[in-house]
Order: sequence, then C-alpha cells, then structure tokens
Amino acid sequence: MNKFWSALAVSAFAGVSIANAQVVVYAPEMSIADQHISLRGWGSGTIAQTDELAYQGTNSIRVSSRNYFQGGIMTFDSPINLANAFEDSSNMLRITFQVPDASTTLGGPGSGKGNMPGKGIGPGGGGGAAGVGTDAGGGAGVGLGAGGRGAGGQAPGQLTGPKGSQGTSTTPPPQPPLSVIRMIVTTTDGLKSEAYIPLTTSSNPQPGWKQVAIPLKAIMGFDRTNKVVKDLAFSGDSVASFYLGDIKVISDTTPITGEARIDRDNLALGDEALLTGYGYAGASVLKYEWDFDSDGKVDATGQFIKHKFRTPGDFTITLTVSDMYGLKPPYKTQIKVHVNP
Repeated sequence: MNKFWSALAVSAFAGVSIANAQVVVYAPEMSIADQHISLRGWGSGTIAQTDELAYQGTNSIRVSSRNYFQGGIMTFDSPINLANAFEDSSNMLRITFQVPDASTTLGGPGSGKGNMPGKGIGPGGGGGAAGVGTDAGGGAGVGLGAGGRGAGGQAPGQLTGPKGSQGTSTTPPPQPPLSVIRMIVTTTDGLKSEAYIPLTTSSNPQPGWKQVAIPLKAIMGFDRTNKVVKDLAFSGDSVASFYLGDIKVISDTTPITGEARIDRDNLALGDEALLTGYGYAGASVLKYEWDFDSDGKVDATGQFIKHKFRTPGDFTITLTVSDMYGLKPPYKTQIKVHVNP
C-alpha cells in the first residue's frame, strides 16, 4: 500500500476527520411525511419520494431536471435554523446523491425491464404490449383479440393485420452527463440564496452513491438572510434524474491528500502523456491544477489531462489539489518524467 492510500486508511479509521452531523435536513430512514417535508415540482421538473434507490432505509428523493430552471422543491413545515451552524466556517451542507447510469439497477414495484410479448384475446387482431420499465418498445402481439393487452405489458403495440406488431420506440438524442447541481435556498424572511455545486468529489460512502459538500459560508447570499431555511430547490445542468440520499450539516475538517499518476514516465519527444490526479478530502469539492515545467505557473486544470512535451529532458510535474472554496490548505505532490530526444 503506497503512502497515499495508507493516508486514506488512517483518516478513514481514525474517526477524527468528520464530526457528527449537527443538523439533519433530510433523513432517508424516515418518510418525508414523518419529517414534515412536502415536495413540489419546479417548472417542468419533478420531485418525489421513491423506493427505486435508497442510501439508507428504503427511500430517497428523486429529482428530474431539464436545466437550471426546472427541478424540484423541498418545503419544511418546521423551518430549519442554521444561524448557529453558519458561525463555524468548517460547517458544510453535505448532500448524498446518486446519478444513475446504464448499470444502475432501480428497485421498487414495476421497475424491471419487460421482454415478454403481449397476447391478445377475443375476435380480431390484438396489439402486443410494451414491457414495463425502461424499454419503450414491447414484444410482438401474437393473439387474435382486438384491444388485447399483454399480461406483462403496459402500452399496446401497433396493429398491422391479424397479429399485433412490435411496439415502436423512439431513442432520444444523447444528453451530456449531469455535472453541476444548482441549489436555491429560501429563508423565512423571504430572501433567496443559491449555490452551484460541481459534482467533483472523492467521497463515495456506498457503491453508486457520492457525497458533495458546500460550506454554508460559500452559499451565495446566505449571509444576508436570517438563515432559517423554509425551502430548498434543486435542479441540474442537464436533462437528468438524480436521487438525494440524505442532506446534513456536518463539520468536515478532513485534510486534503492526493497522488499524481502518469501512464508512462519515459517518453519519446512529441508523445502524448495521460496524467491523472487523485485527491481525497472528505466531501469537499476539489480542483486539480498542473505545473509541467516547475515554473510555479498553472499549465492545465482538471483531474484527467493529456500533455505533449515539446523539448527533451527531465521534468518534474507538480499537481496541486485544492478545496474549491479555499477553506482547507492545498496539497501538492510531484512525479518525474524523462523525455528522450
């Protein structure tokens, strides 16, 4: 185990990096009704409690967003006072979330993929039904019934003769992945504040789930409010659904550690090198900055970088991993590379 991963193990088991939650905003172990939380859509977005995915307990909150101005709103019947928590600059609002992809298995009733053909009954040709779940097109109808529905179906297939044909499906154009969550905070004094939270985090508490945190002091305009939260609105920068596993205020003082890697450390002149930065800092949002020639200037930013060296020689590459909000000291690490003439 190298120095970086050893440091992660020490911080994980020492139990001193992240303090216990000071304020619970949303707890998945309880229903939203028991927590006196109500949900409503914003624009053409939607929000709902669901059992499709769960970080803890059996439920989460699913937000479907089309852009920064359409999503969902959580309303707290008992507003949450964050005035005391705001005084400590280490206190952060931490969001546990999941953005499902093609490999994600959604639970809950009726969520499996349908792949069985529907069968019609009665006189005339019946249409086959589409399977339940993410498959838009169902199997072909094989019965003789008009208006027949498949036993596992949901929508009738198109009728083309004595037999129902396969249901049609339309594949939407690909959407860019969700990379930023927008959060709008409404306080009981009627003022609004907001934050754009990049989903760049090293905290993965469970497979599929991630945690990202923003300091309370980094929420734009929150300092002007009475800090008693009535509503939280969420949206995203792409057409996507994401799941909120829990929301808490925590004190996260986990120091930043990191490591830089290169796919090859012995290159021919003009070869393209792939560099990868790894960082860990609890739920803090991290940024990665690269200096390729030890001149103290930032030459590239990003966790994954491609770079060509234009001159031969030995180079020391410096990676600086920083807290995006500047509350934690940055971490620097170096790797060496040789470029042949």
